[in-house]
Amino acid sequence: MHRKLLICLAAGLLAGCITTNENGETVWVEGLDTMPAKYCTTDNAPAKQADWTKATVVEEAVTDHLYESGLITLWQNKPYVIRITNNDPGMRSFRAPEFLQDAAILKVVYKDKATETPCMTALTLAPDATAEFHIVPLKKGSYDYHETRIFSPFWGEVISTADVGLIYVH
Repeated sequence: MHRKLLICLAAGLLAGCITTNENGETVWVEGLDTMPAKYCTTDNAPAKQADWTKATVVEEAVTDHLYESGLITLWQNKPYVIRITNNDPGMRSFRAPEFLQDAAILKVVYKDKATETPCMTALTLAPDATAEFHIVPLKKGSYDYHETRIFSPFWGEVISTADVGLIYVH
């Protein structure tokens, strides 16, 4: 019984994080990590009504497992395009669940594909890939963001492989 519980626990921790390719090798999955709508802001009216021609572009990148800036400063209720670039040879993620819960997300652009997803926790980027979050912060506060290898919806971050950055919303 104890062994079955441990196997279920491990499977739950890794669900959605890894898969195998056609050669049977384990690989990290790229793309959006979403969460149930009951946990985040789903009213995108502030993002839909924002003047995106006046949006501020904020750049952040992961290089050698480290965030180049480490600090993103934003203002409440203003539109931003947060551009995240992975300069590393392996997959990297931008995980900011609390910040993304407290923001109106118009869309996320990844690999030239725009996705309207109002309820997400992270984005995992392929090597040399860039993503853009079109977002309006709705609440003042401090939020961390980090690159995570294994994340569980029940226990949060299990293994982080890069430093942690800070998003500060005035």
